[in-house]
Amino acid sequence: MRFEVSRVMDTIEQRLTTDVTLAQAVVDLADVARFVALDGGRPINLLRLGMVVDALSRYLIDAGAMLYPVVGREALSEAALTSKERMVLGRWADDGLIEVTPVVADRPAEIADFTGLPLIVVRDQPQFAARFPWLVDSPERVLRLTPRAGGAVLTPGGEPTPPKDGKERLVVKGTATLPIIPLEPADAESPAAPSVLPADETEISDVSAEGESSEQGESPEPVEPAPKPSPRPAKPAAATTADKAAADKAAPAPKQEQGGRPDGLQSFTARGSQRAGRTRVMRRRFTRAEPSGVGAALMAREWRCGEPECPAFGRFRRIGQPVPRMRAGVPACPRHGQAVKDIGPRPPAFAVSVVVEDLARRRFVVGADRPMIVGREPADPDDIAVGQWLHEAAAAWIAKEHLKLEVRDGHPVVTDTSENGTLIWKRSAPDIKEETERIYRKSYQLTGWDSVELYTGVELIVGDHRLQTIVGSEPASVLLDAPTVALRLID
Repeated sequence: MRFEVSRVMDTIEQRLTTDVTLAQAVVDLADVARFVALDGGRPINLLRLGMVVDALSRYLIDAGAMLYPVVGREALSEAALTSKERMVLGRWADDGLIEVTPVVADRPAEIADFTGLPLIVVRDQPQFAARFPWLVDSPERVLRLTPRAGGAVLTPGGEPTPPKDGKERLVVKGTATLPIIPLEPADAESPAAPSVLPADETEISDVSAEGESSEQGESPEPVEPAPKPSPRPAKPAAATTADKAAADKAAPAPKQEQGGRPDGLQSFTARGSQRAGRTRVMRRRFTRAEPSGVGAALMAREWRCGEPECPAFGRFRRIGQPVPRMRAGVPACPRHGQAVKDIGPRPPAFAVSVVVEDLARRRFVVGADRPMIVGREPADPDDIAVGQWLHEAAAAWIAKEHLKLEVRDGHPVVTDTSENGTLIWKRSAPDIKEETERIYRKSYQLTGWDSVELYTGVELIVGDHRLQTIVGSEPASVLLDAPTVALRLID
């Protein structure tokens, strides 16, 4: 059992950060560790942090969701924790993966205010609303953590919380529909053809906070996958949008039936080998607000603590910095309480997600001083390997070191280093028609909602610019190896 707990703690550790570029939500660690209602177990249990990570992954539909935990110094020596848990907490604190402060108080709300991150809470915090009015005025920025059938769920403020008896439906079954695209208008004298064709009964899993809207008479609308026919030339050749349009125009039109349908063909828009047998509805959810004015100013600068070994603002910190705490209008180190020194502008950095089959799998940072190689199996273990998520054809297509991501002149730039090239999906906004360009051994500056495709279904997305889509799988739990006593399993 000790081995299983250690393995779970290591898995949770990979999803913790105090880098404001990488983080996707902030939480008071001790609050959730003491939230006995999650599993009915010990008075304080560090494994409950894994339940929060799982809940955030399901909320964002992101298997690599990153959490920013804040913990009071007294929790590091909490007697109710096991010796293993105290050791793990100490390691996380020393590595800068969690923020340690003498008194937590409103520090999580302050971080959420400065960065725009969602704030995860186990109870309302009206006592901080005077300083942070958005706690009341923008309740969607607050995600309430509630127990739910052996786990936890995040519910945005202003929405009804799940029933306390835990009997809400975990899976909603319904009928998914795929659009039929008529090639020409239906004959006016012929019977009207249906605009959609019902697909087989489909499972819409993990409705989380949306489950309540269904009970109120709201029907979630299925989201159609964006049409993305990825070109795969046998030999390097630039495939342009104009070439594709000319080819489509020259191709003979299929024989038509009444109603404008292709003869014997149910046409629908899909990308690559999109699976339509098991889908999941994803609605637009709150991911990040604009930082406050003070927060934007703080995040634009780099800071140094007087303590050289400080894991948050010390000279040896390798990952991106958190935001300082404000004390009487002066930026201060949250751990040591002393004022931090402004050492210059913070180098530009961007969060990037690896998205495979429309599900985000991993999140990492590319900065002016931190270029990253992405490929099937890069030589440097600090670079980004995607081989574990690839099927045989994708693994054969994607090179060991397929491309390089870096920041130039304040913008992310991708450089292809492969034999097969890299496809760029050009989008200035999420809801416009895309254009594509395949690059070979050259660079391209990403702007707007551009994304990078290594192979059909394997993409790199900058920031939170993921499109609404149909997802065929759900994030795996970080607690898969946890002892069963850590979970309250309900049939």
